[in-house]
Amino acid sequence: MFLFALHSFLAASVYEALHQFVSAYKIHPILVNFTAALVPVSVGSDILGRVLDKQTLRDTDWWTLCFAAVITPFTAIAGWLFWMKDDIGVTGMTIHKWLGTALVVLLVGLVLWRWWCFKNNCRPTVVYLLVALAVVGAVVYQGHLGGDQSFGTMSDTSAARSSPPLGRTNSHNNESP
Repeated sequence: MFLFALHSFLAASVYEALHQFVSAYKIHPILVNFTAALVPVSVGSDILGRVLDKQTLRDTDWWTLCFAAVITPFTAIAGWLFWMKDDIGVTGMTIHKWLGTALVVLLVGLVLWRWWCFKNNCRPTVVYLLVALAVVGAVVYQGHLGGDQSFGTMSDTSAARSSPPLGRTNSHNNESP
């Protein structure tokens, strides 16, 4: 019983320390940029590689997708740790959270599919490219939801600075009104 209580205490302490670290250093918003850049570059390189029949572009696709598949799970974990109590009940953030988790799984599947093509030195199929474009669309939508929650509607800059975005307090954003 003592070991179970000690284990629970240590797990809670580790979680709290990670949560504080991720929140203090804004790890999630930093890591998100890698996924948001690598996935579209990967798919764009593959489309151009197919159209121009350039192996170097197809190789670029493989490596950028591979790097995205490595970094994205850490991005999702950081996102879950960055989750704030005032995000509860915000529909956009619920979608953002679960879509991000699904993107981890989708990217792993996509990179395995692409690895098979890379290993066999074949061109990705049109079906692969369509699925990859759908993943890019999901990444864009995911980024939109996260950005909207973090930065609010940016059409009126003065209003965005004077009021917290989507139910967040100014103390969460470390900004004063």
